[in-house]
Amino acid sequence: MVHESAQLGAKFLEGRTRYLGAVRHPAIGIRIPEIFLTGILRAYKERNVAGGLMLSFGRETAPQEVIDAPPGTYEITRGHTGTSIQKYMTLGAVAAQREGVMVEIEADHIMVIGSSTRAVKRLMGMHELEAESSGEELRKSMDYNFKAIDEAISTGYVNSFTTDTTDLLDRTADSLHGHRLEEKFNQCFPDTEDLISRNLGKFSFRGTTAFTFELKKTDVMRLALKYRKSIGANAQIYDYVKGRIGKPFGFEISLDETKEKTKEKDLIFYLNEWKFSGRHADFVAPNIGFKKRMDFRGNLKELRERVARLDAIARHHGALLSIHSGSGTTPYSSKGPGTYRALLEATGGRLKYKISGVYYELLLQILASFARGTRQRKLYNLVFDSVFDFLVEEVKSKGPLYSPLLEKQLLNYCRGVREGRVEKRDPRAVFFRFNSYLALNLRDKRGKRYLRDGLVTMYERDRALRKTVDREVERLTLRLIDGLRFCNNVEEVRSRSSLPIS
Repeated sequence: MVHESAQLGAKFLEGRTRYLGAVRHPAIGIRIPEIFLTGILRAYKERNVAGGLMLSFGRETAPQEVIDAPPGTYEITRGHTGTSIQKYMTLGAVAAQREGVMVEIEADHIMVIGSSTRAVKRLMGMHELEAESSGEELRKSMDYNFKAIDEAISTGYVNSFTTDTTDLLDRTADSLHGHRLEEKFNQCFPDTEDLISRNLGKFSFRGTTAFTFELKKTDVMRLALKYRKSIGANAQIYDYVKGRIGKPFGFEISLDETKEKTKEKDLIFYLNEWKFSGRHADFVAPNIGFKKRMDFRGNLKELRERVARLDAIARHHGALLSIHSGSGTTPYSSKGPGTYRALLEATGGRLKYKISGVYYELLLQILASFARGTRQRKLYNLVFDSVFDFLVEEVKSKGPLYSPLLEKQLLNYCRGVREGRVEKRDPRAVFFRFNSYLALNLRDKRGKRYLRDGLVTMYERDRALRKTVDREVERLTLRLIDGLRFCNNVEEVRSRSSLPIS
Protein backbone atom coordinates (compact mmCIF):
# COMPACT_ATOMS: atom_id res chain seq x y z
CA MET A 1 0.00 0.00 0.00
CA VAL A 2 1.50 3.30 -1.09
CA HIS A 3 1.58 6.07 1.48
CA GLU A 4 -1.05 8.77 1.01
CA SER A 5 1.70 11.39 1.04
CA ALA A 6 3.31 9.79 -2.01
CA GLN A 7 0.03 9.92 -3.96
CA LEU A 8 -0.62 13.52 -2.98
CA GLY A 9 2.97 14.45 -3.66
CA ALA A 10 2.87 13.51 -7.36
CA LYS A 11 1.09 16.75 -8.27
CA PHE A 12 3.36 18.83 -6.02
CA LEU A 13 6.43 17.43 -7.77
CA GLU A 14 5.24 18.29 -11.27
CA GLY A 15 8.17 19.60 -13.25
CA ARG A 16 10.85 17.67 -11.35
CA THR A 17 10.13 14.02 -12.20
CA ARG A 18 9.60 13.38 -15.88
CA TYR A 19 10.21 11.14 -18.86
CA LEU A 20 13.46 12.37 -20.38
CA GLY A 21 13.28 10.54 -23.69
CA ALA A 22 16.27 9.56 -25.82
CA VAL A 23 18.54 12.22 -24.34
CA ARG A 24 22.14 11.75 -23.12
CA HIS A 25 22.12 11.36 -19.35
CA PRO A 26 23.49 9.43 -16.37
CA ALA A 27 21.31 6.95 -14.48
CA ILE A 28 22.36 6.16 -10.92
CA GLY A 29 21.27 3.42 -8.55
CA ILE A 30 20.28 4.80 -5.15
CA ARG A 31 20.76 1.67 -3.03
CA ILE A 32 20.48 3.57 0.25
CA PRO A 33 18.60 6.70 -0.80
CA GLU A 34 18.74 8.17 2.72
CA ILE A 35 22.53 8.36 2.34
CA PHE A 36 23.29 8.82 -1.36
CA LEU A 37 20.63 11.16 -2.72
CA THR A 38 22.01 14.42 -1.38
CA GLY A 39 25.45 14.16 -3.01
CA ILE A 40 24.10 12.79 -6.30
CA LEU A 41 21.49 15.50 -6.70
CA ARG A 42 23.88 18.27 -5.73
CA ALA A 43 26.14 17.15 -8.58
CA TYR A 44 23.16 17.09 -10.98
CA LYS A 45 22.27 20.61 -9.92
CA GLU A 46 25.82 21.93 -10.12
CA ARG A 47 26.21 20.74 -13.73
CA ASN A 48 22.62 21.49 -14.83
CA VAL A 49 21.96 17.79 -15.43
CA ALA A 50 18.69 15.93 -15.79
CA GLY A 51 19.50 12.38 -14.75
CA GLY A 52 18.00 9.06 -13.78
CA LEU A 53 17.47 7.58 -10.32
CA MET A 54 16.91 3.85 -10.29
CA LEU A 55 17.21 0.42 -8.69
CA SER A 56 17.19 -3.05 -10.22
CA PHE A 57 13.80 -4.75 -9.81
CA GLY A 58 15.39 -8.17 -10.22
CA ARG A 59 17.98 -7.77 -7.46
CA GLU A 60 18.28 -4.51 -5.57
CA THR A 61 14.68 -3.53 -4.83
CA ALA A 62 11.34 -5.31 -4.48
CA PRO A 63 7.69 -4.62 -3.67
CA GLN A 64 7.07 -3.43 -0.11
CA GLU A 65 5.54 -6.76 0.92
CA VAL A 66 8.77 -8.55 -0.03
CA ILE A 67 10.89 -6.07 1.95
CA ASP A 68 8.58 -6.47 4.96
CA ALA A 69 8.42 -10.29 4.80
CA PRO A 70 10.07 -12.31 7.60
CA PRO A 71 13.67 -13.43 7.01
CA GLY A 72 13.88 -16.56 4.86
CA THR A 73 10.62 -15.96 3.02
CA TYR A 74 12.56 -14.94 -0.08
CA GLU A 75 16.13 -15.55 -1.22
CA ILE A 76 18.49 -13.10 0.45
CA THR A 77 19.45 -11.57 -2.89
CA ARG A 78 15.90 -10.45 -3.69
CA GLY A 79 15.41 -6.82 -2.69
CA HIS A 80 18.84 -7.02 -1.09
CA THR A 81 19.19 -3.27 -0.49
CA GLY A 82 16.29 -3.38 1.94
CA THR A 83 14.85 -0.44 -0.04
CA SER A 84 11.40 -1.00 -1.52
CA ILE A 85 10.19 0.22 -4.90
CA GLN A 86 7.82 2.60 -3.18
CA LYS A 87 10.55 3.96 -0.93
CA TYR A 88 13.29 4.70 -3.45
CA MET A 89 10.90 6.27 -5.94
CA THR A 90 9.23 8.46 -3.32
CA LEU A 91 12.45 9.51 -1.60
CA GLY A 92 14.08 10.19 -4.97
CA ALA A 93 11.21 12.37 -6.15
CA VAL A 94 10.97 14.31 -2.88
CA ALA A 95 14.73 14.91 -2.80
CA ALA A 96 14.68 16.11 -6.43
CA GLN A 97 12.03 18.66 -5.50
CA ARG A 98 14.04 19.76 -2.47
CA GLU A 99 17.20 20.27 -4.53
CA GLY A 100 15.39 21.75 -7.52
CA VAL A 101 16.63 19.04 -9.91
CA MET A 102 14.91 17.35 -12.86
CA VAL A 103 15.03 13.54 -12.64
CA GLU A 104 13.65 10.48 -14.35
CA ILE A 105 12.63 7.76 -11.91
CA GLU A 106 13.44 4.41 -13.52
CA ALA A 107 12.31 0.85 -12.91
CA ASP A 108 15.57 -0.86 -13.82
CA HIS A 109 16.23 -4.48 -14.81
CA ILE A 110 12.75 -5.93 -14.67
CA MET A 111 13.90 -9.54 -14.96
CA VAL A 112 11.86 -12.30 -16.55
CA ILE A 113 12.29 -15.80 -15.08
CA GLY A 114 15.59 -14.87 -13.43
CA SER A 115 16.35 -15.99 -9.92
CA SER A 116 17.88 -12.99 -8.16
CA THR A 117 20.60 -15.28 -6.80
CA ARG A 118 21.45 -16.47 -10.30
CA ALA A 119 21.41 -12.87 -11.49
CA VAL A 120 23.83 -11.80 -8.78
CA LYS A 121 26.18 -14.64 -9.74
CA ARG A 122 26.14 -13.34 -13.32
CA LEU A 123 27.56 -10.08 -12.00
CA MET A 124 30.65 -12.04 -10.97
CA GLY A 125 30.93 -13.66 -14.40
CA MET A 126 29.29 -16.98 -13.44
CA HIS A 127 26.73 -17.99 -16.07
CA GLU A 128 25.08 -21.16 -14.84
CA LEU A 129 23.67 -23.69 -17.28
CA GLU A 130 20.08 -24.63 -16.63
CA ALA A 131 17.12 -26.40 -18.15
CA GLU A 132 14.61 -24.47 -20.20
CA SER A 133 12.12 -22.68 -17.97
CA SER A 134 8.57 -24.03 -17.87
CA GLY A 135 5.42 -22.14 -18.74
CA GLU A 136 4.50 -22.11 -15.06
CA GLU A 137 7.83 -20.51 -14.11
CA LEU A 138 7.33 -17.88 -16.78
CA ARG A 139 3.82 -17.13 -15.51
CA LYS A 140 5.05 -16.74 -11.92
CA SER A 141 7.88 -14.49 -13.04
CA MET A 142 5.52 -12.30 -15.05
CA ASP A 143 3.04 -12.10 -12.17
CA TYR A 144 5.83 -10.96 -9.83
CA ASN A 145 6.98 -8.34 -12.33
CA PHE A 146 3.46 -7.06 -12.87
CA LYS A 147 3.07 -6.67 -9.09
CA ALA A 148 6.35 -4.73 -8.97
CA ILE A 149 5.30 -2.54 -11.90
CA ASP A 150 1.95 -1.85 -10.23
CA GLU A 151 3.71 -0.63 -7.09
CA ALA A 152 5.97 1.61 -9.18
CA ILE A 153 3.08 3.12 -11.13
CA SER A 154 1.02 3.65 -7.99
CA THR A 155 3.64 6.06 -6.64
CA GLY A 156 2.95 8.41 -9.55
CA TYR A 157 6.68 8.97 -10.05
CA VAL A 158 8.00 6.24 -12.34
CA ASN A 159 8.89 7.45 -15.84
CA SER A 160 10.86 4.68 -17.54
CA PHE A 161 11.34 0.92 -17.54
CA THR A 162 14.30 -1.35 -18.38
CA THR A 163 13.83 -5.05 -18.97
CA ASP A 164 16.22 -8.01 -18.67
CA THR A 165 15.21 -11.22 -20.45
CA THR A 166 18.65 -12.84 -20.46
CA ASP A 167 17.30 -16.12 -19.13
CA LEU A 168 14.94 -16.47 -22.10
CA LEU A 169 17.60 -16.48 -24.82
CA ASP A 170 17.91 -19.82 -26.61
CA ARG A 171 21.66 -20.05 -27.05
CA THR A 172 21.42 -23.51 -28.62
CA ALA A 173 20.13 -21.81 -31.78
CA ASP A 174 23.63 -20.46 -32.50
CA SER A 175 24.89 -23.98 -33.19
CA LEU A 176 21.99 -25.23 -35.35
CA HIS A 177 22.71 -26.01 -39.01
CA GLY A 178 21.09 -27.50 -42.09
CA HIS A 179 18.05 -29.70 -41.68
CA ARG A 180 17.97 -29.34 -37.87
CA LEU A 181 17.84 -25.56 -38.17
CA GLU A 182 15.09 -25.54 -40.78
CA GLU A 183 13.03 -28.13 -38.90
CA LYS A 184 13.07 -26.26 -35.62
CA PHE A 185 12.50 -22.91 -37.32
CA ASN A 186 9.45 -24.20 -39.20
CA GLN A 187 8.07 -25.73 -35.99
CA CYS A 188 8.33 -22.44 -34.09
CA PHE A 189 7.34 -20.11 -36.93
CA PRO A 190 4.58 -21.63 -39.09
CA ASP A 191 4.23 -18.43 -41.13
CA THR A 192 7.85 -17.63 -41.97
CA GLU A 193 7.77 -15.69 -45.23
CA ASP A 194 7.25 -12.19 -43.80
CA LEU A 195 9.68 -12.70 -40.92
CA ILE A 196 12.47 -13.74 -43.27
CA SER A 197 11.75 -11.15 -45.96
CA ARG A 198 11.81 -8.16 -43.58
CA ASN A 199 15.14 -9.21 -42.10
CA LEU A 200 16.89 -10.59 -45.17
CA GLY A 201 19.48 -8.67 -47.13
CA LYS A 202 21.77 -5.67 -46.70
CA PHE A 203 21.18 -2.91 -44.18
CA SER A 204 23.02 0.42 -44.13
CA PHE A 205 23.85 2.23 -40.89
CA ARG A 206 25.31 5.64 -40.16
CA GLY A 207 26.41 7.19 -36.88
CA THR A 208 29.95 8.21 -36.03
CA THR A 209 30.80 5.43 -38.49
CA ALA A 210 29.00 4.16 -41.59
CA PHE A 211 28.79 0.55 -42.75
CA THR A 212 26.61 -2.05 -44.43
CA PHE A 213 25.71 -5.41 -42.94
CA GLU A 214 24.03 -8.36 -44.64
CA LEU A 215 21.75 -10.82 -42.87
CA LYS A 216 21.49 -14.19 -44.60
CA LYS A 217 18.56 -16.60 -44.35
CA THR A 218 20.40 -18.89 -41.92
CA ASP A 219 21.23 -15.84 -39.75
CA VAL A 220 17.57 -14.83 -39.61
CA MET A 221 16.45 -18.36 -38.73
CA ARG A 222 18.96 -18.74 -35.91
CA LEU A 223 18.31 -15.25 -34.52
CA ALA A 224 14.54 -15.73 -34.63
CA LEU A 225 14.85 -18.91 -32.58
CA LYS A 226 17.35 -17.34 -30.18
CA TYR A 227 15.31 -14.23 -29.38
CA ARG A 228 11.63 -15.15 -29.93
CA LYS A 229 10.87 -15.68 -26.23
CA SER A 230 12.81 -12.59 -25.18
CA ILE A 231 11.01 -10.36 -27.68
CA GLY A 232 7.66 -11.84 -26.66
CA ALA A 233 8.28 -11.25 -22.95
CA ASN A 234 9.42 -7.68 -23.57
CA ALA A 235 6.26 -7.07 -25.57
CA GLN A 236 4.12 -8.34 -22.67
CA ILE A 237 5.85 -6.01 -20.22
CA TYR A 238 5.64 -3.05 -22.60
CA ASP A 239 1.92 -3.60 -23.20
CA TYR A 240 1.25 -4.03 -19.48
CA VAL A 241 2.96 -0.72 -18.69
CA LYS A 242 1.22 1.07 -21.55
CA GLY A 243 -2.17 -0.15 -20.40
CA ARG A 244 -1.68 1.16 -16.86
CA ILE A 245 0.63 4.15 -16.70
CA GLY A 246 -1.58 6.69 -18.48
CA LYS A 247 1.31 8.89 -19.72
CA PRO A 248 4.34 8.69 -22.05
CA PHE A 249 7.09 6.46 -20.67
CA GLY A 250 10.63 5.43 -21.50
CA PHE A 251 11.52 1.87 -22.45
CA GLU A 252 14.95 0.26 -22.54
CA ILE A 253 15.88 -3.24 -23.69
CA SER A 254 18.89 -4.77 -21.96
CA LEU A 255 21.03 -7.45 -23.61
CA ASP A 256 23.96 -6.66 -21.34
CA GLU A 257 24.04 -9.64 -18.96
CA THR A 258 24.84 -12.29 -21.53
CA LYS A 259 28.04 -14.31 -21.34
CA GLU A 260 29.25 -13.04 -24.71
CA LYS A 261 29.51 -9.60 -26.32
CA THR A 262 26.51 -8.61 -28.46
CA LYS A 263 27.12 -9.20 -32.14
CA GLU A 264 25.99 -6.72 -34.78
CA LYS A 265 23.67 -9.20 -36.46
CA ASP A 266 21.95 -9.92 -33.13
CA LEU A 267 21.23 -6.26 -32.45
CA ILE A 268 20.05 -5.67 -36.02
CA PHE A 269 17.57 -8.54 -35.88
CA TYR A 270 16.31 -7.74 -32.39
CA LEU A 271 15.65 -4.08 -33.14
CA ASN A 272 14.19 -4.87 -36.58
CA GLU A 273 11.59 -7.09 -34.94
CA TRP A 274 10.96 -4.70 -32.07
CA LYS A 275 10.39 -1.79 -34.43
CA PHE A 276 8.18 -3.96 -36.65
CA SER A 277 5.99 -4.68 -33.60
CA GLY A 278 5.14 -0.97 -33.38
CA ARG A 279 6.61 -0.52 -29.91
CA HIS A 280 9.26 2.07 -29.13
CA ALA A 281 12.59 1.82 -27.34
CA ASP A 282 14.51 4.92 -26.27
CA PHE A 283 17.58 2.91 -25.34
CA VAL A 284 19.13 -0.48 -25.92
CA ALA A 285 21.93 -1.91 -23.79
CA PRO A 286 24.14 -4.42 -25.64
CA ASN A 287 27.00 -6.27 -24.01
CA ILE A 288 29.99 -4.18 -25.13
CA GLY A 289 32.58 -6.18 -23.18
CA PHE A 290 32.41 -4.42 -19.81
CA LYS A 291 32.66 -6.45 -16.62
CA LYS A 292 30.89 -5.53 -13.39
CA ARG A 293 32.94 -3.54 -10.85
CA MET A 294 36.06 -3.73 -13.01
CA ASP A 295 37.92 -1.18 -15.12
CA PHE A 296 37.97 -1.90 -18.83
CA ARG A 297 41.34 -3.47 -19.61
CA GLY A 298 40.88 -4.35 -23.26
CA ASN A 299 41.90 -2.58 -26.45
CA LEU A 300 40.37 0.91 -26.52
CA LYS A 301 40.49 1.14 -30.32
CA GLU A 302 38.53 -2.10 -30.62
CA LEU A 303 36.07 -0.90 -27.97
CA ARG A 304 35.53 2.37 -29.83
CA GLU A 305 34.97 0.61 -33.17
CA ARG A 306 32.64 -1.99 -31.65
CA VAL A 307 30.54 0.59 -29.81
CA ALA A 308 30.40 2.89 -32.85
CA ARG A 309 28.85 0.15 -34.98
CA LEU A 310 26.35 -0.85 -32.29
CA ASP A 311 25.51 2.83 -31.81
CA ALA A 312 24.81 3.23 -35.54
CA ILE A 313 22.47 0.21 -35.45
CA ALA A 314 20.61 1.60 -32.44
CA ARG A 315 20.20 5.05 -34.02
CA HIS A 316 18.87 3.48 -37.23
CA HIS A 317 16.03 2.12 -35.10
CA GLY A 318 15.37 5.36 -33.22
CA ALA A 319 17.26 4.44 -30.04
CA LEU A 320 20.48 5.39 -28.26
CA LEU A 321 22.93 3.11 -26.49
CA SER A 322 22.70 2.59 -22.76
CA ILE A 323 25.97 1.47 -21.18
CA HIS A 324 25.60 -0.92 -18.24
CA SER A 325 28.22 -2.33 -15.85
CA GLY A 326 29.53 1.22 -15.61
CA SER A 327 31.26 1.03 -12.21
CA GLY A 328 35.03 0.62 -12.22
CA THR A 329 37.50 -1.22 -10.01
CA THR A 330 37.47 1.64 -7.48
CA PRO A 331 35.20 4.63 -6.85
CA TYR A 332 37.96 6.79 -8.33
CA SER A 333 38.93 4.91 -11.51
CA SER A 334 35.98 5.85 -13.77
CA LYS A 335 36.11 2.50 -15.65
CA GLY A 336 39.77 2.90 -16.50
CA PRO A 337 41.96 5.40 -18.36
CA GLY A 338 40.64 6.38 -21.78
CA THR A 339 37.37 4.44 -21.51
CA TYR A 340 35.06 7.44 -21.26
CA ARG A 341 36.83 9.10 -24.19
CA ALA A 342 36.39 5.97 -26.34
CA LEU A 343 32.66 5.91 -25.57
CA LEU A 344 32.28 9.61 -26.35
CA GLU A 345 34.06 9.23 -29.70
CA ALA A 346 32.01 6.13 -30.58
CA THR A 347 28.62 7.67 -29.79
CA GLY A 348 29.21 11.36 -30.41
CA GLY A 349 28.35 11.84 -26.75
CA ARG A 350 24.75 10.64 -27.17
CA LEU A 351 24.50 7.83 -24.66
CA LYS A 352 23.07 6.80 -21.31
CA TYR A 353 25.43 5.47 -18.64
CA LYS A 354 24.47 3.47 -15.55
CA ILE A 355 26.28 2.99 -12.24
CA SER A 356 25.03 1.76 -8.88
CA GLY A 357 27.15 -0.37 -6.54
CA VAL A 358 30.16 1.95 -6.58
CA TYR A 359 28.41 4.38 -4.19
CA TYR A 360 28.02 1.68 -1.56
CA GLU A 361 31.67 0.71 -2.06
CA LEU A 362 32.61 4.35 -1.52
CA LEU A 363 30.64 4.50 1.74
CA LEU A 364 32.35 1.39 3.10
CA GLN A 365 35.79 2.68 2.12
CA ILE A 366 35.11 5.93 3.97
CA LEU A 367 34.09 4.04 7.11
CA ALA A 368 37.12 1.76 6.82
CA SER A 369 39.42 4.79 6.71
CA PHE A 370 38.59 5.79 10.31
CA ALA A 371 40.98 4.87 13.10
CA ARG A 372 40.54 1.62 14.98
CA GLY A 373 38.28 1.90 17.98
CA THR A 374 36.14 4.72 16.53
CA ARG A 375 32.40 4.24 16.16
CA GLN A 376 32.69 4.49 12.38
CA ARG A 377 35.39 1.84 12.16
CA LYS A 378 33.53 -0.47 14.53
CA LEU A 379 30.44 -0.31 12.33
CA TYR A 380 32.53 -1.07 9.24
CA ASN A 381 34.17 -4.02 11.03
CA LEU A 382 30.73 -5.37 11.91
CA VAL A 383 29.63 -5.10 8.27
CA PHE A 384 32.76 -6.88 7.05
CA ASP A 385 32.67 -9.64 9.66
CA SER A 386 28.95 -10.27 9.16
CA VAL A 387 29.39 -10.69 5.41
CA PHE A 388 32.48 -12.87 5.89
CA ASP A 389 30.74 -15.16 8.38
CA PHE A 390 27.67 -15.48 6.16
CA LEU A 391 29.74 -16.42 3.10
CA VAL A 392 31.90 -18.90 5.01
CA GLU A 393 28.71 -20.66 6.07
CA GLU A 394 27.43 -20.57 2.48
CA VAL A 395 30.60 -22.30 1.30
CA LYS A 396 30.51 -24.88 4.10
CA SER A 397 26.85 -25.74 3.47
CA LYS A 398 27.05 -25.37 -0.34
CA GLY A 399 24.25 -22.81 -0.06
CA PRO A 400 22.57 -20.90 -2.93
CA LEU A 401 25.44 -18.42 -3.24
CA TYR A 402 28.13 -21.09 -3.26
CA SER A 403 30.49 -21.30 -6.20
CA PRO A 404 34.06 -22.54 -6.64
CA LEU A 405 35.02 -18.94 -7.43
CA LEU A 406 33.63 -17.66 -4.11
CA GLU A 407 35.41 -20.44 -2.22
CA LYS A 408 38.68 -19.54 -3.94
CA GLN A 409 38.24 -15.83 -3.14
CA LEU A 410 37.68 -16.55 0.56
CA LEU A 411 40.68 -18.88 0.72
CA ASN A 412 42.90 -16.33 -1.02
CA TYR A 413 41.81 -13.64 1.45
CA CYS A 414 42.44 -15.82 4.51
CA ARG A 415 45.80 -16.97 3.18
CA GLY A 416 46.79 -13.38 2.37
CA VAL A 417 45.92 -12.20 5.89
CA ARG A 418 47.91 -15.07 7.47
CA GLU A 419 50.94 -14.30 5.31
CA GLY A 420 50.73 -10.57 5.92
CA ARG A 421 50.10 -9.74 2.24
CA VAL A 422 46.51 -8.61 2.79
CA GLU A 423 45.18 -6.25 5.43
CA LYS A 424 42.58 -7.77 7.70
CA ARG A 425 39.10 -6.50 6.75
CA ASP A 426 40.46 -4.90 3.59
CA PRO A 427 37.52 -3.12 1.87
CA ARG A 428 39.21 -3.96 -1.48
CA ALA A 429 39.14 -7.72 -0.82
CA VAL A 430 37.57 -9.24 -3.92
CA PHE A 431 35.08 -11.45 -2.10
CA PHE A 432 33.91 -8.46 -0.07
CA ARG A 433 33.60 -6.02 -2.99
CA PHE A 434 31.34 -8.43 -4.85
CA ASN A 435 29.29 -9.53 -1.84
CA SER A 436 29.20 -6.60 0.60
CA TYR A 437 25.66 -5.87 -0.61
CA LEU A 438 24.51 -8.81 1.55
CA ALA A 439 25.03 -6.73 4.69
CA LEU A 440 22.02 -4.59 3.79
CA ASN A 441 19.70 -7.60 3.90
CA LEU A 442 21.12 -9.43 6.92
CA ARG A 443 18.58 -9.53 9.79
CA ASP A 444 18.67 -9.82 13.54
CA LYS A 445 16.37 -12.05 15.62
CA ARG A 446 13.57 -9.49 15.35
CA GLY A 447 13.87 -9.39 11.57
CA LYS A 448 15.47 -5.93 11.54
CA ARG A 449 18.13 -5.05 9.00
CA TYR A 450 20.50 -4.05 11.76
CA LEU A 451 23.45 -3.18 9.52
CA ARG A 452 21.45 -1.12 7.04
CA ASP A 453 19.72 0.67 9.90
CA GLY A 454 23.07 1.26 11.59
CA LEU A 455 24.54 2.86 8.46
CA VAL A 456 21.57 5.19 8.01
CA THR A 457 21.47 6.14 11.69
CA MET A 458 25.19 6.92 11.81
CA TYR A 459 24.97 9.02 8.64
CA GLU A 460 22.01 10.99 10.00
CA ARG A 461 23.46 11.59 13.49
CA ASP A 462 27.15 12.08 12.71
CA ARG A 463 27.39 15.52 11.14
CA ALA A 464 31.08 15.23 10.23
CA LEU A 465 30.59 11.83 8.61
CA ARG A 466 27.54 13.07 6.71
CA LYS A 467 29.52 16.03 5.38
CA THR A 468 32.31 13.72 4.21
CA VAL A 469 29.96 11.24 2.56
CA ASP A 470 27.94 13.95 0.80
CA ARG A 471 31.13 15.55 -0.51
CA GLU A 472 32.63 12.29 -1.79
CA VAL A 473 29.35 11.14 -3.35
CA GLU A 474 29.07 14.49 -5.12
CA ARG A 475 32.66 14.25 -6.36
CA LEU A 476 32.10 10.73 -7.67
CA THR A 477 29.01 11.88 -9.53
CA LEU A 478 30.83 14.89 -10.96
CA ARG A 479 33.60 12.64 -12.28
CA LEU A 480 30.96 10.69 -14.18
CA ILE A 481 29.15 13.79 -15.46
CA ASP A 482 32.32 15.56 -16.53
CA GLY A 483 33.96 12.46 -17.95
CA LEU A 484 31.00 11.73 -20.22
CA ARG A 485 30.05 15.37 -20.82
CA PHE A 486 26.50 15.14 -19.53
CA CYS A 487 26.46 18.74 -18.29
CA ASN A 488 23.66 21.09 -19.43
CA ASN A 489 21.49 18.31 -20.88
CA VAL A 490 18.50 19.91 -19.13
CA GLU A 491 18.16 22.25 -22.09
CA GLU A 492 17.91 19.27 -24.45
CA VAL A 493 15.13 17.77 -22.35
CA ARG A 494 13.21 21.04 -22.25
CA SER A 495 13.53 21.44 -26.00
CA ARG A 496 11.68 18.15 -26.52
CA SER A 497 8.31 19.82 -26.21
CA SER A 498 6.51 16.67 -27.30
CA LEU A 499 7.46 15.06 -23.98
CA PRO A 500 4.94 16.22 -21.36
CA ILE A 501 5.99 16.54 -17.75
CA SER A 502 4.66 13.80 -15.49
